[in-house]
Amino acid sequence: MIAKIIERASIANRIVLLIVLVSMFSILIALAGLSANEHHRTQQRVKNELSVLSDVVAHNITAALVFNDQLAAADLLQTLKVKAIIEYAKVDDADGNLFADFGDSGFASRQELSGDEFFTIETQLFVEKNKVGYLTLIANNKELTEAIQLYYLIVFSVILISFVFSTLLSIWIQRRFATPLINLANVAKKIATTGDYALQVEDRSSGELGQLIEVFNSMVRKADTREQALEAQVLERTGELEALNRQLAQQAHYDSLTNLPNRSLYEDRLKQSIAYAAREGTKVALMFIDLDKFKDVNDTWGHAAGDALLCQVSRRLEQQCRQMDSVARIGGDEFTMLFMLNDESDDVDEISRRIIDLFQLPFDIFDQPLVVTMSVGVAVYPTHGYDFDVLKAKADKAMYQAKVSGRNQFCIYH
Repeated sequence: MIAKIIERASIANRIVLLIVLVSMFSILIALAGLSANEHHRTQQRVKNELSVLSDVVAHNITAALVFNDQLAAADLLQTLKVKAIIEYAKVDDADGNLFADFGDSGFASRQELSGDEFFTIETQLFVEKNKVGYLTLIANNKELTEAIQLYYLIVFSVILISFVFSTLLSIWIQRRFATPLINLANVAKKIATTGDYALQVEDRSSGELGQLIEVFNSMVRKADTREQALEAQVLERTGELEALNRQLAQQAHYDSLTNLPNRSLYEDRLKQSIAYAAREGTKVALMFIDLDKFKDVNDTWGHAAGDALLCQVSRRLEQQCRQMDSVARIGGDEFTMLFMLNDESDDVDEISRRIIDLFQLPFDIFDQPLVVTMSVGVAVYPTHGYDFDVLKAKADKAMYQAKVSGRNQFCIYH
């Protein structure tokens, strides 16, 4: 039962309970032995005192018995009044006849006087080794009982004081040793639950317990530092991976020179535009654009000039696109544009002329003006087809028709 209670209690309560139990158990064992010894000693002391008194009275009363002086014997027995525990005393001759007595004569007829209440002391009277009679003293245990009660009161007081002292001592030990351990356990549990390694045990105990707490705090600080380093490393690696993903996405979907969508992204946007137009019942204009005589620019001005020209062409084409439109470079000097035709005001001829006119203004290539024309082929969904590949093929065919017709113009597929 006690073991189960101890197991269920907290460590602080265990310390208090164990110290109190050990203290009480040790004190009770010691007091039990001392009580038994004190009881025996007190009883022997009372009996010894009465024996001495009996011997003194017997020495004087023997003469009265020999000379048959009952009055003197009675006077001698009266001196026993000084001892309040003596209930009855008598003197018998050698034949057992009552010679003189003192106290309650009713005790003379009792057969059993020994026990918890009374005890008897009998002294034989001798004259020159001849037995002449008996002196009998019957005493109560009142003095013994009072002494034992006083002793037990002292024992109870000692037990109570010991209990209070052991309880206070255990509480002090609990606060001195158990409380820091409990705080340490609580912080460790909280760290394990929350993962917050910034937590520290605030208790500053001395000795081995203080060293334990300091070592624990040091371990937590190191773990926190390592955790922060790992988090920083993870963030750095994550940033690098995100940058690499963006770079890969850029390379996969955008032209490295002009930063325009490449063929792959353009084809995806064209499919989405066709799907949207099919749902909304609108049209999509697909333009294929090819620069006229771009090879002459590379041969005359150099490839750096050709790259600069492609970049400026890209910016001009982007400026003609609305948010729902798109422009892409699909390779070399070839570009493509998507225009969402949402109402009757979106005229394909007008848009195509605007693109052609846009290139009548010279480009600034290394501080030198350069005029470059273009040929544009146009195919419209769903007028010229519903299929993605069909529209591309017809727009491409219309662009070549524009070149054959003399360049610097647009041609809508017929």
